[in-house]
Amino acid sequence: MARVPKTLPEPPTDPFGGVDAKSITEIEMDESVRLAREPLPAAARLTDLPLKWVLLALVLCVGINELAQRVEARHLIEKSRDTGLITDEEAQTARDADDMVSERERIQTRMKELRERRRKIDEIKTALDDPEDKRPSAKSGPAETDETSDADEEATIPLTLEALRSELRRLAGDKYDTYRRWATLAALLVGAFGLILMAVFVRLLAAVVIGGIAAGVAFLLQAETWVLAVSGGAGALAGAVFAPRLLLANMLVNVTLAGTVLGGTLLGGGVYLATTNELYAIFGLGAGVVLGAIIGFKYSRQLFLLAVLINCAGAATQALWLAWGDLFPHFWPLTFGGLMIVDAIATRIYHKVRWGRV
Repeated sequence: MARVPKTLPEPPTDPFGGVDAKSITEIEMDESVRLAREPLPAAARLTDLPLKWVLLALVLCVGINELAQRVEARHLIEKSRDTGLITDEEAQTARDADDMVSERERIQTRMKELRERRRKIDEIKTALDDPEDKRPSAKSGPAETDETSDADEEATIPLTLEALRSELRRLAGDKYDTYRRWATLAALLVGAFGLILMAVFVRLLAAVVIGGIAAGVAFLLQAETWVLAVSGGAGALAGAVFAPRLLLANMLVNVTLAGTVLGGTLLGGGVYLATTNELYAIFGLGAGVVLGAIIGFKYSRQLFLLAVLINCAGAATQALWLAWGDLFPHFWPLTFGGLMIVDAIATRIYHKVRWGRV
């Protein structure tokens, strides 16, 4: 009798069919272990700035800048009223106006007119004065005295960006457009790539600084020429090699110290203003010092990189404002915020491309 062959079960096609996929975090939680993560190199941490920090700083800085511009506009209105450039009715209208930019432009126009009067008065006085006798000419009368007093009042007008821009235009003369183009290019490079430039040139800067210090010390000790050269070269080499680590250490110390001072001042001063009690203020001061030191120590790198980002964008915006003026309302917040965003995104892309495999 022939035997019927038994059918063998088919082998599974998926070797991982009974295995549940888990992430590294889930494996760590299930096994109660933590995988050791290799920290980034010192040079990589100079560009490791999360975008959430940038957005937080952007909102804070734009709000402060907008408030500062409104305060500056009000101060300009009051100062112009005190010097007689505008009447009390015009000052009241400017205070109540919603569009503060137009009021600032109108006041600046009056200031320019007054400065032009002062230049003409100086030219008239120079023509009327005797070159050999420095005393005023007899032709000068009460009218000139009145105009001079008006010109003297102009000295009390606060220096503004518009006035500084006019003076730069006068000094530059026919080459103003050329200087302005170069200043714009430099401002855009610094404002949009400030963090990348810092990370790329930090070794060069440290080499120059430390090498110069070493050579200066050797020079003060009246060492021989070859000793001075060797000292400068060794200092430059050490600065280039250890520049990222030195900068990170400088971040830790400076930001922790700044957090200690600012935390104590803000919290202690705030408690005193709220309670007017010295004992409570002392407790607030101590708590602020501890809290500021902890925050500064824990987030020293992020806060330092944010400070570099803000300073680069602020300096670039200042240069652009000086070069081009008020191109549109709220020039400062829009330009400042745009440069900060471009710098942060460019730095993040650079960090991923340069250090993504580390």
